[in-house]
Order: sequence, then structure tokens, then C-alpha cells
Amino acid sequence: MSSQYYSALCRAGRASKSSVVVCVFAAAFFFAAVADASAISCPEVMARAQRWVDLAVPYSQTSFFEGYRQDCSGFVSMAWRLTWPSGAARSLATDTLPGVCTPITREDLRPGDAIIRPKTATVWGHAVIFGGWSNAARTHYWAFEASNSAGGTRMRETPYPYWAASGVGFAPYRFNGIEEDLGAFIDPVAGACRYETAVAASRRAFPDPAAVETIVIATGESWPDALSGAGLAGAVKGPVLLTRRSALPASVRAEIVRLAPARAIVIGGEGAVAEDVAEAIGALGVRRVDRVAGTDRYETSAAVARVTVAEARAASPGYVPVVYVATGTDFPDALAAAPVSAFLARPVLLVHPSGVPTATAAALADISATRAFIVGGESAVYPAIASELATHVAEVRRLAGADRYSTALAVAGHGVSAGLTRANAGLATGVDFADALAGGAAQGLSAPASVLYLTPPSRLPEAVRAEISTHRAAIGRVRVYGGVAAVPDSVRVQVAAALRGW
Repeated sequence: MSSQYYSALCRAGRASKSSVVVCVFAAAFFFAAVADASAISCPEVMARAQRWVDLAVPYSQTSFFEGYRQDCSGFVSMAWRLTWPSGAARSLATDTLPGVCTPITREDLRPGDAIIRPKTATVWGHAVIFGGWSNAARTHYWAFEASNSAGGTRMRETPYPYWAASGVGFAPYRFNGIEEDLGAFIDPVAGACRYETAVAASRRAFPDPAAVETIVIATGESWPDALSGAGLAGAVKGPVLLTRRSALPASVRAEIVRLAPARAIVIGGEGAVAEDVAEAIGALGVRRVDRVAGTDRYETSAAVARVTVAEARAASPGYVPVVYVATGTDFPDALAAAPVSAFLARPVLLVHPSGVPTATAAALADISATRAFIVGGESAVYPAIASELATHVAEVRRLAGADRYSTALAVAGHGVSAGLTRANAGLATGVDFADALAGGAAQGLSAPASVLYLTPPSRLPEAVRAEISTHRAAIGRVRVYGGVAAVPDSVRVQVAAALRGW
């Protein structure tokens, strides 16, 4: 028996055969837990597959090696470490392997998965372990397989899903016993609810409470008033904390006590944050509680912009006002700007589909804004509005993508050019506002300040996956804001795969 075995980790880009094998471990490692088929990591699967390839185990439908049948499905059973309850090795067939795994998409494939064609009365079956894409176009991959025609157990570059003459019927699967080790790739920032998640974001951005003199309070129940909070948080160098309209959550109370700020700024009128909540904040020892509000979301964003600029100018006399402009009819575009808005203390102003509101135009004049960045496509902020904005500021530019997730990527790229980093990039759901609001502000106020990406709960968008994979060395770990209900484990696994370069 060999004293060593190998873990094969393939890159998403073009890889040579020699680059597939990258890690060396002790052979006894995986045999020690042979009876535990409920949990095995992807690197372990690849290590087991690589070992049989290294040993050139002959192909046979009747012979067994180390307890496993030496054919294609026996090889996959071995790689997945399938066992009977007694701990004895268990070799399934191509038509029974799908019973221990779950169908996945081509986009979800990563090393350790399998590509299977179950046998039927009229179709021969086959199964291979997917070892990673062998080219950047993802048309070919490294197949680890036991094949009679291939001369035994081997690894070879294979067109997806399998050779053209027999590729029909092959589909990708993931073993149900795969153990996800996400700690090296995912930094969760979450609580039991949105209020606790905002507290977790505050603690991450401000571990030293002495650094905080002012906090920003916004409602966690609706988004219109809260959207302007990130820029104000950046101006006062404090966190955005969320509250219920009529009661201050216990976790937020505890965080205010920890930070012991001298001042709190409440965004929105009493319809958003009741006066009882403002009084409760003062009762915690906060000496000054201010409220910034207007009669609607547009007036509120304008009022917050004025305070943001006043605070920024007081802290830095050379401050030059630049604003981000987003639709006031939905939240994702404004949230995408949260990190750079906080980082540079730039206000977010809202516009409506029919034009620039009077309150927004007045705020642009009052703060002497020099530039405006429109966040969102022309369906969100019409070209006519861009033309109207150009009458108020010297320069108007648009940051947009095909959807909210691509728009967030465009804003992230803009943020990097403005001084943000990609280190510990953030990720939050794009279908609700709370986690991205508090998390975006935290990203912009952390050291180092970093970008924020958005994702739906269904899957990581391909453009976001590519961004993370391309910049994985700079990112390191991704901070995921919100619990698994907001960003499910399936998405976190996709993030980890992108950070591995799979």
C-alpha cells in the first residue's frame, strides 16, 4: 500500500494535467474513518480518486480492490467512501448511485462531484468523478474514471458531458455526504434577525467602541428612509443600527451600551421610528438624539444629504460633495452604493420616474454638489432624468449593469477606483434591504474598506462568481451578511468554490 495519496484540485481556468495534483497527505487519514460515510470533503474525494489512478487499479466488473468493485461505479463509490452500516465497503451501480446524491447544474460542478449516466435495459451506464474544468471555456474537464476502454483507472481530459458518441444521458450529481468546510472562505456576519445582523456588522466594523462618537439609527421595517443612511454613517464614522418602529430591540440596546456614543441620529419621521424609540436611546446615556426627516422618502434623502455634507465638511474642510442618485421606487441600486457612499461620505439622493423631485434639486444646490453618479440602468433612472441632473451638477455619470447584481458589480468596480479594496469583500441578499444597508456601511467603514456584492437566494449569479474567482487572491474571505435564510448554504458553497478557483 502506498504511504501517501494525493488531493487533486483543478482550477477554473486552463490547467495542465500536471497541475491537477497539488496536495500530499498520509494514506491512513481516510481509512481511519471508513465507517463514516456521512461526511467527506471534496479534497478527500479527490485524494481517494487520485490514489487509484496512481496505482493504476485495473478495470474489472467482478474483482475488488480495498473492498470496492473495480468498475466505474465501484470507483465512484470508493471515492465517495460509501459503506454499509457495518462499515464494510459498499459498491453501487450506475442506476443506484443517484440514490445517494443530488442532481446539480453544470455551473455548480466542482471537483469531487460525479457525472453519471444511469444504466437502463437499453442503455449502458457509466460514472466518472469530475476533477475540475481543464479550460477557461469550460467545454472540457478532467475525468477520473475506471474504464475498460481507457485501460483501467485513469485521469483524462474529457469533453463535457462525455465523449460525443456516448454523451447523451450524462448529468452532473453531488454526493449527499459531502462535508462543506466553508470557514476558510466564508466569514459570516449574522444574527437571528436583521436587527442582530446589523449589530454583528457594527461589531465587525467597530471592535473598539472608543472610536465611535455618533451612531445612525434607521428603521428595519421598510427601506425608503433607510437608504440614505450609509453616507451619513460615513460622515460621522459610526455604524448604521436598525430598529423596529415602536420598540428598540434588546440586541440594539446592548450594542448602544457597548459603543456608548455621545450622539445618535435617527433617520425618518415618527412613522418610521417612533418618538418612544428616540427616548429609549437617550435613556441609554446618549446625550444627544437628533432626528433627520422629511415628509416623504425624497425629502428625507435630501435632508440626510444636507446633514451628511455638513458633517463631512466639519471633519474635513477640503471635502468636495459628490452624490449618488438612485430610483426611489426600489432599493437594490441605492444599496449597491452603500460601501463607497460610507467610505467617502457621499450622500445618496433619490429620484422618481417622472423626474428630479424639487427636494432633490434643492439639496443638490444647497450642498454645492459637483458630480452625480446615477446608480442603475435607464429603466430605473430614465435618460431624461440624467439630462435634468446635468443642469444641477457639472458632471453626470451612470453606473449600471443588466440587473441589480451586475449593477452592484459596476458600483464595486467604481468603488475600487475610488479607493475601496476587495479584501474581505461583502455579500448580501439583493432581494431585501436590511442586511445590505447595515453590511454595506460596515464594509465602507471597516479597515480596510471593501466592496459589497449582491446575490439572490437561489444561486450565485455567474457574473458575481466570475468576479470573486478572478479576484480571489485579493478577496481572501468573503463576509456574508445575513443568515442562511438570506444567503443559503448553497450560495455560500458556490462562493467557496469561486474562491478556490473551481
